[in-house]
Amino acid sequence: MLRQPATRVTPPDEKLNELARILEATMREADGVGLAAPQVGISLQIAVVDLRKVEKRPSSMEIAGRPVDWRTQMPLFFCNPVITLTRKKEDAEEGCLSFPKVYGSVRRSLRIRMDYLDLQGKPMALQAGGLLARALQHEVDHLQGILFIDRMEPETRKSIAPALLEMMEQAPSKTKAG
Repeated sequence: MLRQPATRVTPPDEKLNELARILEATMREADGVGLAAPQVGISLQIAVVDLRKVEKRPSSMEIAGRPVDWRTQMPLFFCNPVITLTRKKEDAEEGCLSFPKVYGSVRRSLRIRMDYLDLQGKPMALQAGGLLARALQHEVDHLQGILFIDRMEPETRKSIAPALLEMMEQAPSKTKAG
């Protein structure tokens, strides 16, 4: 499921609100900063990001062209996001709740614009920089069937290959009985 683009959603919907609560609780339990529905086995375009516990990696946010305190917008739930990337990029280490204890350098845009629907179905737009821009790109990738390991340089991917193989060996087998 992680490799498949997720299905667009139509908020408001009580089932989406329940899924949002599950995503937030699962993210917090795993000590993560973001989680997309496909990561919990549900192929829908909804995700959450909450960076309030991260202190050493700055973020910025603008709504309607005006800077806002991004902390007041967290947790940030978004549906059907569309991201516009900037040309200026940087490499930074990323991890993923779907790949516990696997980290590697990923090149991402320093600033982005994201258009999306909130849980009430209201069209929203924001601009983000720093860690928030990176986290949003990471979660939107999940909704498109793209994994952070897909964004790594070949040398980086090769360096984490042993950890990925170990994860695959420890994963429960999905063979059919009989």
